[in-house]
Amino acid sequence: MQLAPGLVALALAMPAAAAEPHGGAVAVPVQTRALSHFDLSDPSRRRFGDLDFLGGLVVRASDERFSSLSGLTLDSTGTRMLAVSDFGFWISARIVAAEDGRPTDLTDVLVAPMLDAGGKPRPNTPLPKRLVDAEAIAALPGRTGFIVSMEGRGLVRFDGDPPFAARMKPVALPPWLTRLPSNRGIEAVATRSVNGESDLVAFAETADRDGRIRGGVLKAGRWKALALKARDGFSVTDAAFLPGGDLLVLERLYRRPLGLYMRLRRIGALDLAGTAPLDGLIVAEADFGDEIDNMEGLGLHRDPAGRELVTLVSDDNRSMLQRTLILRFALASALPLPKPDQAAGRASALGSTIDSTMR
Repeated sequence: MQLAPGLVALALAMPAAAAEPHGGAVAVPVQTRALSHFDLSDPSRRRFGDLDFLGGLVVRASDERFSSLSGLTLDSTGTRMLAVSDFGFWISARIVAAEDGRPTDLTDVLVAPMLDAGGKPRPNTPLPKRLVDAEAIAALPGRTGFIVSMEGRGLVRFDGDPPFAARMKPVALPPWLTRLPSNRGIEAVATRSVNGESDLVAFAETADRDGRIRGGVLKAGRWKALALKARDGFSVTDAAFLPGGDLLVLERLYRRPLGLYMRLRRIGALDLAGTAPLDGLIVAEADFGDEIDNMEGLGLHRDPAGRELVTLVSDDNRSMLQRTLILRFALASALPLPKPDQAAGRASALGSTIDSTMR
């Protein structure tokens, strides 16, 4: 299925700035404060579900362009981070960490406006937030480029690393991912490389009336429908592949008057290759009694000791009542894989090129 998606020109309001250290990007000073514990009532607690808390940072900046971080990707060392914001900006930075994996600082912070298909940020013609709202980011193999979910636009591709000077290119989508409700578009994107080929998985934010969250996997140049069972009112905010092919899904719930909740689910690789609705195992949950905020970005990497580390970032919505957090955990144990008989309608392992669909 080859579909021609529409692409509306992207415009961003970019304030005048001084030095441009890297192809249009501007250095932004930030202040950080370390988080030594996750449980607000028990500082000694380290284990949360199947995650061990390593540490975190509260990050503040006077420049509002460093705000509303909604998607995250990391390099293989977990040091270089690239995020996207609700206001159409790239945010790159270096996460400084101790030998035990604990984040200690955030340095080398750069921000840059995303460019439209014509190569212009259109600083004098700002568009409504809904037309520049970036929600998720995933790296192409070898970090040759990035796939970004834009609210109201679907998926777009930016080439290069960093992609500051890249122009957005449309990604063809199937009908069930182009008919999503306003402000409830594709919220999670994940990619992986298998034997030199690439896979892409995408999920919407919220469930349909049937209690399932729409999604899809791009395979051999064609999309296959996925459906994730919604649980307890949670919505999807991001996803990333583990090395074995399982998918880690980040979810969020806001419930008045108590506040925010966060959850991680693990979807088995065999389930992704099947046709049955996806569910998965709950890896960890957190609530207003923990150091969380509006957690929207998820990045994974393996440290020198072989541990799988999970990095989360929050969207502060440019609100004085919210924070930008960077949290880091380690998977505490090897989680069980789904049994073969759980993979209804099993197919061959995912492994297809996405280049033909993204150009």
